[in-house]
Amino acid sequence: MTELPDELRALGRGMTVRPRDDLADRVLADIAAPATRTARWRRWVAAVAVVLAAVGVSAAVSAPVRAAIVHVFRFGGVEVREAPGPAPASSPALPGEHPTDLADAGREVGFRVRVPGALGTPDAVTVADGRVVSLRYQRPDGPVRVDEFAGNLGVLWEKYASADIARRVSVGGHDGLWFDGQVTLVYVGPDGRQFPGSVRETGATLIWLDGGLTFRLDGLRTLDAALAVAATMS
Repeated sequence: MTELPDELRALGRGMTVRPRDDLADRVLADIAAPATRTARWRRWVAAVAVVLAAVGVSAAVSAPVRAAIVHVFRFGGVEVREAPGPAPASSPALPGEHPTDLADAGREVGFRVRVPGALGTPDAVTVADGRVVSLRYQRPDGPVRVDEFAGNLGVLWEKYASADIARRVSVGGHDGLWFDGQVTLVYVGPDGRQFPGSVRETGATLIWLDGGLTFRLDGLRTLDAALAVAATMS
């Protein structure tokens, strides 16, 4: 999982909190309270200051919001939600998705596309929305897909999964997440809106960060197999 400040910042971007009209009066009243409450007050102020600085809001965080913090976090260009996802599309596709080759894909998205040597030349290469490169492989035991996208473009995917299937891993010394179970994947456009036609369900998935890019690999059933393929990206 990411550090708590990252989770708080991700939460703060999507929430609006109205300050209480009586906040100033309550603070002044507490300041004027007996000296026996001073230590407790200072501890409370310090704790709230840390939370508010991380979230970027100007009022206290309520109990329901604190409870929700553990359910949403960002990892590179992926926002993970520990909740049921929307229903899959009948024929999932990304906006503007079109076939291309590796060289043209790199020129279109503005970064060098990496290929897993363990899988070889992809059977198909597509680019979607000028931001996502997908490498597709047809294998005897099922399709394998690698998505590549810049991690500094904001959230490109929302991933819905149960809390007990996510696991932090190291991928060649880089931060990664392994999802050992079913995941619902939704593409998020530059305007921050979900693209309903992209919703699809996947099995085990490996996500990792490397050189400012986020990589997503699905179609391999075990972590060892996924790590072995990820280690050959070049």
